[in-house]
Amino acid sequence: MVEPGWPSRALALLALERSFQEKIQSFLLFGVLVVIGYLFVMGPWYARNIITFGSPLPPGGSRILWLTNYNDTFAFPIDRVNMRSWLEAGGGAALKVRLGALRLNLLNAFAAQGGILLFPFILIGFWQLRHTIRARLAATGWIILLVVMTLVFPLAGARGSFFHAGAAFQPYWWALAPIGLNRLVDSLYHRKILTVAHAGRVFQGFLVLISMLLSVVILQLRVLQPGWQAEEEMYVKVEQFLVEQGAGPNEIVIVRNPAGYYIVSGRPTVVMPPGGPDVILALAARYDAAYFVLEPGGVLREYQQLYEQYDLNPGLEYLGEVEAAHIYAVHPTE
Repeated sequence: MVEPGWPSRALALLALERSFQEKIQSFLLFGVLVVIGYLFVMGPWYARNIITFGSPLPPGGSRILWLTNYNDTFAFPIDRVNMRSWLEAGGGAALKVRLGALRLNLLNAFAAQGGILLFPFILIGFWQLRHTIRARLAATGWIILLVVMTLVFPLAGARGSFFHAGAAFQPYWWALAPIGLNRLVDSLYHRKILTVAHAGRVFQGFLVLISMLLSVVILQLRVLQPGWQAEEEMYVKVEQFLVEQGAGPNEIVIVRNPAGYYIVSGRPTVVMPPGGPDVILALAARYDAAYFVLEPGGVLREYQQLYEQYDLNPGLEYLGEVEAAHIYAVHPTE
């Protein structure tokens, strides 16, 4: 006996199955397009890494798990950074690093990702859309990112990785801000707190004006304030000093900020590692570096004695001082 209504139920099940298949196909198609787009951007860099290192990623990348402080990022040799050194630092040091990372990451979420003024409106907008799949996916992804960049990679996360990775969620957060603003204005209007019909436009204009003023203040404090180019100007003078000392254009310099020095001089550079003078000599022997610049603002604890006593190590010949930076010729011993 045929059950009444079975054709309609069968057609409904068939339509549901077809809809599910179409969603899967759409998901796979967009997934493939995302992978292709990613490889289009990152493929050349991965190819460069394979040519340079023999692998798509730098060989020391996994050691970031065992950093005990940020300076270990530039440790030489890299095998100094390992699980044993991390365990020897103790649980107290690990907890302190992660609490500090949590504080900086949350501040980053408020100031950079939330745009300070937009932050409360983003929260209101998210609460309005909290039941939608987009809001849930964005919140889940952001929470996972926060946990990973706080617990697994705290030093990298607090120094910019959380900020840059969080840019993937930025468009959605900013799209929530006007939704939150409109919701707030509507609520105030219905409660008779606001009586002007175009209060939403007034609020929007006010926020834009405040954002512009805040941008001008930050620009003045961080960019136009005298002295922000001090390091660049110092490197220019250091380079002039080295040229006067007879340094060839391809002789390598060990310096705290190698990228900055290279930009102003075009000279090949190597980053100054933690560890002290003996590490400098080993680094110079490895990369054939000829000079070492010890800056007052970048003196690590291990280099303090060298900064105060010029003749501390026979392999480092003191040449002179430029803008309080001490310059040495490096003579590594084999």
